[in-house]
Amino acid sequence: MSTKSERLQTIRKLINTNKIHRQEELLSLLVNRGHDTTQATLSRDLRELKVGKIHDAHYGSIYFIPDEVKLNDGDAKPPLQGIISFEVSGQSAVLKTQAGFANSVAVKIDEKGYPIVLGTIAGNDTILMMIKEGIEKQKVLDELGPDFPELLEILI
Repeated sequence: MSTKSERLQTIRKLINTNKIHRQEELLSLLVNRGHDTTQATLSRDLRELKVGKIHDAHYGSIYFIPDEVKLNDGDAKPPLQGIISFEVSGQSAVLKTQAGFANSVAVKIDEKGYPIVLGTIAGNDTILMMIKEGIEKQKVLDELGPDFPELLEILI
């Protein structure tokens, strides 16, 4: 029997050393390494580790741990945020991200609990963010800018 911390460490290691694209694959790898766990427990562990999916040219979507993403040669900044564009219309904002990054960005926005944001809905590369009534685009940028410097860069 393994402890939770040992299981989480094994999950980190597996995700960082393998291209895993399905939860069933990860569960099988964990069981093979002596971690007798369930799919429900694994789902909670993945949420706790803030595991997301990113696009891989050969494998489709694969798991990654945002805090542990390594820079590829030539990347000027970590791809965790991956924001490409940002548009505001009324009480809605649409953020375009690199393929596979929308969920991770939306989770970060939701976790921060910005008082001007009512909620987010994420797809593969697009986030719909609902903003409180009467909030201007600049106020949204002022609130999110410190945590998402890419927003300011793409609008310059």
